[in-house]
Amino acid sequence: MKQLILQYNKSVVYFFLIAVALFPILPKGVESILMFGGFLFSLSYFIFEGKKFWSKEKTIELLLFSSLFLIFVFSLFYTIDIKTGTKFIIRLLPSVLFPAIFLFNNTDLLNAKKFQVITNVYCLAVGLILFFLHITLFHELYNSSLKFWDFRQLIESKIEVHGTYLAMWIGFAIIILVYKIRIESKKYFIIFIFLFMVGYFFYWQYIIGSRMPFVATIIVCFFCLFKNVIQVTIASVLLISLTFILVFKVDRIGERFEKLKNYKLSFPEGKYEDNYPNISNEQIRNGIYFCGYEISKAEPIVGYGVGDVDAKLQSCYDEKYRNTDTYKVTSYNSHNEYLNIILSSGILGLVLFLFSQYLLLKRAFHHKLGIYISFVFFIFLNFSFENILSRHDGVIFFGFFNSLLFFQKNNLNEKSIN
Repeated sequence: MKQLILQYNKSVVYFFLIAVALFPILPKGVESILMFGGFLFSLSYFIFEGKKFWSKEKTIELLLFSSLFLIFVFSLFYTIDIKTGTKFIIRLLPSVLFPAIFLFNNTDLLNAKKFQVITNVYCLAVGLILFFLHITLFHELYNSSLKFWDFRQLIESKIEVHGTYLAMWIGFAIIILVYKIRIESKKYFIIFIFLFMVGYFFYWQYIIGSRMPFVATIIVCFFCLFKNVIQVTIASVLLISLTFILVFKVDRIGERFEKLKNYKLSFPEGKYEDNYPNISNEQIRNGIYFCGYEISKAEPIVGYGVGDVDAKLQSCYDEKYRNTDTYKVTSYNSHNEYLNIILSSGILGLVLFLFSQYLLLKRAFHHKLGIYISFVFFIFLNFSFENILSRHDGVIFFGFFNSLLFFQKNNLNEKSIN
């Protein structure tokens, strides 16, 4: 058994990583099985060989990657709803298991070619799920009279993925493809294929209408992926033109940006069933953020514990918004990852988490890991308007790429990340 594990460890773990890269089209249960399979195999290898390569640096990196998980585990000691808190922490396990897969192996687990295959598989998976939607929702896709939220619900019912998370997956696939285009400067057919995919993916971000992933994709592509003046100029013209067209075309995502022009601070009113066409997403978020701010003032240092946040928010909704049942029809979390950390573990927890990310970014800058830095900026922008780590789809995305892209530092360089 030992000899089999030592001999086939790299091949087996590589297989698991390729399989996990298909997560956009995999059932959640299959994703979890693959993740635990890769972890258990790496753990077995570590048990036999770990003493030969484990180091202080690996210990520090494991702690840094596990920082939020450990912070939330600590908050269980003072949370009231232990059951809810435990479920949340179990859901967060991918953020620990994926880095462990890499840390429990030697530094040469992946090479440039294997990394290329894994990222290609991910982009292919995103393309397949969008092609499936294009086929199954063909008539609805080109029905301009169909309201934004009705179409969004059709998408989510077909693939059982929240639209924001799908748009986020698409956005990062675009970032990966832009990196590949920049590297493949003389392979014109490959560049053409990648450009076609970038255009198609941007089209679907527009169709889905999720603003933050769309904006985050543009920002990261503009600020992180181009080095010289010519690249920045070309990118600026393309991205500004694209933004202008999408923002000012009053349809789906354009309609959502249009609402921001006339933004006024207000809150939901009336019975949701009767008044939902007049209740905007902005009004609902106003109520969420107001309550988040209000309840954070009572426990600013260590928060309420990971199990009690949603209950505290609901209590505030019930007290502050008695003239509407909007917050009773649907349960709303904090819709901001930073706010969720503050409510769960206080300002202390947020500072510790951000400090751990700073140390990882410092290492990434040292190793010139541009694609990892781009991913962190992209995910941190999305943290601003969504609890990305409160859903399995967000945690698997974050845990997988946060580890895969960081640990390429051991055997890849910026010139071979395509």
